[in-house]
Amino acid sequence: MSAAAVVGIVGFLLVDGISDEGRPPVPVVELMADAAYEIPGAWILPATVSNEGDEAAEELVLRATATVEGVEEESEVTIDYLPPGTDVEISFGLSAEPDGEVTVTTVGFRLP
Repeated sequence: MSAAAVVGIVGFLLVDGISDEGRPPVPVVELMADAAYEIPGAWILPATVSNEGDEAAEELVLRATATVEGVEEESEVTIDYLPPGTDVEISFGLSAEPDGEVTVTTVGFRLP
């Protein structure tokens, strides 16, 4: 390997290491209410979950909360592994279509 190639690789690694902010996982949920549908006994709300951080999240737990027929309901989804810069399609299930807004919170996750 030539000296120029070694210097180039070392330079790249230094710049990459300096510019890497090392942000923890940042789960972002986009609910797709227009794609929601009913099945017998349930209302299904699809969503896309993205990780905008620089680290992966393991066992990411998300909780959707909504009022359905005057009663507060919750639906939890666990994502086994979400690498940085990726997204995954999930669905929350409720007993019927919510009366109003659905909110989603991150319950927690592990760092690999």
